[in-house]
Amino acid sequence: MRDALAKKEQDSFASAAQSLRQSLQDMPELAELSKQIMIDQTPEGLRIQLIDQDGRSMFKENSREPNDRARILLRAVAKVINQLPNRVTVSGHTSASALGRKADGDWSLSASRADASRQVLRSAGVDDDRIYQVSGKANSEPLYADDPTLAGNRRISIVLLREKPVLPDNL
Repeated sequence: MRDALAKKEQDSFASAAQSLRQSLQDMPELAELSKQIMIDQTPEGLRIQLIDQDGRSMFKENSREPNDRARILLRAVAKVINQLPNRVTVSGHTSASALGRKADGDWSLSASRADASRQVLRSAGVDDDRIYQVSGKANSEPLYADDPTLAGNRRISIVLLREKPVLPDNL
């Protein structure tokens, strides 16, 4: 039974990922932004990352507010989130400074960006009860560890958590 539930969840995640990819292709305003979304499955769940690119940031420099591009992407992600019952985490990430150091302000900036993203998700219909955690990780988990200063390390990670179903003890 556990295997069947795990397979069902896996299929749901794959379907949700495909749905998001399809919506990015179907909507002209999202097609150009598709390079700024990375979707994968992790041990925690289905991870959707909105990633900065050189010259294509999701936030104004040192600002907590997502720009119009990021808002469009977050609303598209909200549609996918609303297809599934899973709880959600939202994490903000920054890149390292040119010297590779963590700046004190990066912690609060990454947390503020994650919370601002949560607010956009909520305004797009994601119920507050679905949000499990909002966190700022500064540059502690670079996407590109070989160069922590790359723009792609600045991102918002949204994870639809794998739910551990409640099963009777005798299974």
